[in-house]
Amino acid sequence: MAPRYSREWLDYFIPETITWHRDEVPDTSRAVMKNLLLQSPRWPHGIPDAEVVHRVEGVASYSRMQELADHPILGRFDLPHFQRIHHHLFQDIYPWAGQLRTAPWDWPMVKMGPDVAAIRAGQDHVTETRHAYFTAREVPEAATAVLDRIAAKDNLRGRGRETFLDELTTVWLRINFVHPFREGNTRTQFAFFRQLSAEAGYRLDTDRFHVVSKTELKQNPLVGDLREQFVWGRFEYMQTGDTRLMRDVLDQAITDTTDPLPVGPIIDHGVDLRAIAAAMSGHPRTVRAYPRTTTPEATAPPERPVGYHSGTELDL
Repeated sequence: MAPRYSREWLDYFIPETITWHRDEVPDTSRAVMKNLLLQSPRWPHGIPDAEVVHRVEGVASYSRMQELADHPILGRFDLPHFQRIHHHLFQDIYPWAGQLRTAPWDWPMVKMGPDVAAIRAGQDHVTETRHAYFTAREVPEAATAVLDRIAAKDNLRGRGRETFLDELTTVWLRINFVHPFREGNTRTQFAFFRQLSAEAGYRLDTDRFHVVSKTELKQNPLVGDLREQFVWGRFEYMQTGDTRLMRDVLDQAITDTTDPLPVGPIIDHGVDLRAIAAAMSGHPRTVRAYPRTTTPEATAPPERPVGYHSGTELDL
């Protein structure tokens, strides 16, 4: 009889922190991922405290994020380059830093998120639905295909702003859809695309992803709260293939540099880590100002590099 859960998924967790029900189905809701913190004979898989791991992961990864802003990892903006950036960010925390996701192997990884399609259709309140990413077996081929698009276009150098935004939006949404890593996909995306933008002659302004109060937003719309739109834009693409909301986000976050055709890597110093943390946080519960118009062309399913299997399994 086939298991009702992904055995590979369980391998990410410290065994003794997994709860098993009487029907032999595991519950990982309180399980702690294997980590490198305080490894010892007592704790061979790292400290079994989820809160401590979460806090240290945040501090360590954002510190490494700043290092990448000051000293970027040079590469071709292909999958190995993407993996090296992930490894740099999470080398202090996870033994699998830089390695592609291995679970769930046979069915999609699923996360709960806002039902954007329902809001587009006129629903006046936010409900959640399951959003399915690629299966782990598809990740290597799919991620390679997505990122090779960048190399084939000279890392987007020499592109006018509109063309650059179109390409950046497409690649960012597709690599997020693949979700190559078990954890840390959003932080890796920000570091990777920030460097890509800089080398192409643009700046990804992370300050725009701050969480701001409604009063502050009303007084100065330019401070933005792109966090909500960023979260919703990625989920909308997964549901309908519509890229416009994400493109609007990047249109507000991307600014030109003084030299549109730089030679070699140009990385501006300083990363607003609080803003990136905000962009990673949970999706909003209100969408009063959310646009609800759509077009028939925008509802076509997203182009996928390899086969995609829709599924309803939770990411156990």
